[in-house]
Amino acid sequence: MAKADTKLLIMCTLAMLSFGIAGVGIILLMAFMSSLTVAVDSAAKHGISTSESSRLGGLAILIVVMLYVVGLSLFSPYTPGVVRSQLNYYMWVTIAFCTLLGLVEDFRPDFLTPLFRLAAKFMGFGLFLWYWPEVIPAQMGVGFIDLMLGNEFVAWSLVTLFCVGFINAFNMADGANGLVPGIGVASFALFFIHYGRPIEGALLFALCMFLIFNLISGWFFLGDTGSYGLGAIVALYGIRGVADGDFSPWLMASLLAYPCIDLIFSILRRLKAGASPFSPDNHHLHNLLHGYLKSHIRSKVMANSLTGLSISAATSGLVLLIYIVEWLPPTSGHWLYLFLAFAAGYCGLYWALLRNAKSLANPGQYC
Repeated sequence: MAKADTKLLIMCTLAMLSFGIAGVGIILLMAFMSSLTVAVDSAAKHGISTSESSRLGGLAILIVVMLYVVGLSLFSPYTPGVVRSQLNYYMWVTIAFCTLLGLVEDFRPDFLTPLFRLAAKFMGFGLFLWYWPEVIPAQMGVGFIDLMLGNEFVAWSLVTLFCVGFINAFNMADGANGLVPGIGVASFALFFIHYGRPIEGALLFALCMFLIFNLISGWFFLGDTGSYGLGAIVALYGIRGVADGDFSPWLMASLLAYPCIDLIFSILRRLKAGASPFSPDNHHLHNLLHGYLKSHIRSKVMANSLTGLSISAATSGLVLLIYIVEWLPPTSGHWLYLFLAFAAGYCGLYWALLRNAKSLANPGQYC
């Protein structure tokens, strides 16, 4: 049996055990989409992958969610619960707009310039938050931040900047198998447990299937469709949950710690090196961890998957576990200490891995 067939059999078995026939059908759909010759990334574009991979993972997730929603609408007395108010309607319009930007980029790379996409994301989130300021959290529990949030214009500017930055952080992390999907699974598991609405269930189901497919095969990336779309959903869910008093801001910060810390650290690192803070590079923590694991593991896909899965499990997965077993209430300010622990752990692990990388390569290429 060919290696590809073995992987497909394993994925179908796991999908059957977890979600039954529906799961197997989704795995087969993803296998078909990953075999298409459109929207393919060249090898090593993400600094981790060593073979050509499809960028259609986000589109696959979108199709699965739509099928789930249509199925509920036709065969269940419960509606998906997406649009129950005008605020929800415009929130999902904003998410759809970001997803569309990513879809264009996946099928027509650089058709929209980076500056245009950045400006479009600022416009989309800016308009939504301007007309629905109740989504903007009133406080974070930190004096100087709360002081800034007390000014409506400053609060609007900061939250808009956060949403755009978070999407870019999600996009930067897409490449290590199981990293962004793992964070997404933990996030929507928490949202589904807390809210219990079918739309969160649909997103959780789709991401679980993608996670299985992504970890085992490595044939799929989320692409810009997935990273933009999921980044927008998670960002807006998070700030709205904080504004409504459902979650502590530090619970959300801990849940999404890796992409946030990695983005801030990467900007500071590039500025220190005299480079543009927005210039891409392969010196993220997940790149360094992958380099270390690859030197000890023969399987390239396994090294990639262990990189993403270990980071997402140790951060977002741990937050989900603490939430489920109720070690901390979701509105507790003590989540701040976990976020600080993640930040310290990031810096410590980065320093250790960087020393290892410098001992194996040209030290000048790292900064």
